[in-house]
Amino acid sequence: MLTRRSFHATLLASLAATGLPTGQPMGQPAGRLDAATPPSPDLWLNRLTYGATPATRAAFHGLGPQVWLEDQLARPATDPALANRLAAARLRITYEAGQDENGLSWPARDDLAPLASLAADPATRLPLIWHDRGMDYSERTRPAAEVIAASMIRAVHATAQLREVMTQFWHDHFNVNAQKDEFTAAFFPSHDALLREGAFGNFRALLGAVARSPAMLYYLNNADSRASPANENYARELLELHSLGAASYLNDHYDDWHGVPGVASGLASGYLDLDVYEVARAFTGWSVGDGRTVAEGQTAPLTGRFHYVEAWHDPYQKRILGVEFAPNRAPMADGEQVLDLLAAHPATARFLCTKIARRLLTDDPPAALVDRLAHVFLQARDAPDQIAQVIRALVHDPAFTATPPGKIRRPFEFLAALYRATGAAITGTDNGLHYHLHRAGWRQHEYGPPTGHPDVMAGWTGASSLNRLVDFALYAHEDWFGAASLDLAALTAFDEPVGAFLARWSARIGTTPAGLAQSMGLDPATPVRTFTHDQRKGLASVAIALTAMSPQFVLR
Repeated sequence: MLTRRSFHATLLASLAATGLPTGQPMGQPAGRLDAATPPSPDLWLNRLTYGATPATRAAFHGLGPQVWLEDQLARPATDPALANRLAAARLRITYEAGQDENGLSWPARDDLAPLASLAADPATRLPLIWHDRGMDYSERTRPAAEVIAASMIRAVHATAQLREVMTQFWHDHFNVNAQKDEFTAAFFPSHDALLREGAFGNFRALLGAVARSPAMLYYLNNADSRASPANENYARELLELHSLGAASYLNDHYDDWHGVPGVASGLASGYLDLDVYEVARAFTGWSVGDGRTVAEGQTAPLTGRFHYVEAWHDPYQKRILGVEFAPNRAPMADGEQVLDLLAAHPATARFLCTKIARRLLTDDPPAALVDRLAHVFLQARDAPDQIAQVIRALVHDPAFTATPPGKIRRPFEFLAALYRATGAAITGTDNGLHYHLHRAGWRQHEYGPPTGHPDVMAGWTGASSLNRLVDFALYAHEDWFGAASLDLAALTAFDEPVGAFLARWSARIGTTPAGLAQSMGLDPATPVRTFTHDQRKGLASVAIALTAMSPQFVLR
């Protein structure tokens, strides 16, 4: 049987042959596809979904590329089959009996529970954050664990594949470490839902929803921010990561607002630390309805949703990006105007469009392409489908079809694509697959820094990450991996020779490796039916591993 060590030389040699330098960013691959020819289904499907399957290739051929894209953009966040899978999914809850520092105790537990938090009213999660009854800490953070458990089910089985891809994009863009604490974890399902719902919508609306998201308010400490002094965490990430981008941070070049380009004409081209301080002041009072004390004898409502505490707001005049904010304005007017300025700023358009093109196309999108997308972004700033218009413009751009595969599948995407290609069903009950993803550097909804996971080749071509991809290819369908169900022997249940089986399997997974039978030490003419059940299972396992580790599958 194949081993990981025997894979290493083959994998690295194959990737090198494609021009992929391990451990370094990849330049634009040589050669370009003829833009006049019909697009390859796999080129589109591997970029715009979590991986091509025989069914999605057939749908792509039947609909045609443009209709297929519009169908994906129109699909809602869920479908009946996916809803049934999520309703049937179970997460193992296990812990020992214990007692907390207040003497409150709880019994041991070991059972399977439904993913009940995904659609629950956030008010029902408030008992998780107040320590008025004994509860193991894992119970307090279970809503986040349920979203994590649902993530691979959605990635593999959702028909709204482009929405799932973009939901993950927004999770990285508006990153929240769901397991930071019980406060963030309890309200993470609502954060996930708003990103999924707004994945193709208006960026200003999405930016505002995230600013009000209890999970984000807890994660970046804005839930407690009040005048004198305001907490700067959310303000800094809002400017650097959510809108203008780090390239617009001009503090090393200018000492005050007056010298920043654009101020004289009404809007600064970038921001300074002074802007961070002022933005932080603008968002004071943006908090959560979690029953907290907001003044003597006054508590926030028990809604589990956004709550504005006017008494905490700094009402005095402000200057942000060179724009003067008058004092004593209407409730939340300061924060809303900041979001308006940022969502319509040309730097935000360039930053967002660069990231979208990087996610869906190439690590280093051409400046001219980004400019075209940014123009669409700004022209559609008030449209309810602004983000969809940018995606549509990217996919319709000649660069989309003319750019060969050149992005490595990140660990979560690789595993999802593998399960989609093999037809496996996600059945894990222990979130065990996320242990394996952690080893590869991928922490689904638990990435610590607010930057989100890296989205360039250099972040995923280190030896540790590549070794884990080999592990996935070899072992992801084994029972002990704890993720998916697939009858490997049934994959060979055809009266055909080994060579025909391998060719059929290669076509299913989207690769065309030459000499596969010979590399496995097999005669291509040997009938598969002459193998024992275990031998057929082994044949399927090795075929999956070899084809999955070909550059045609690793790269998209």
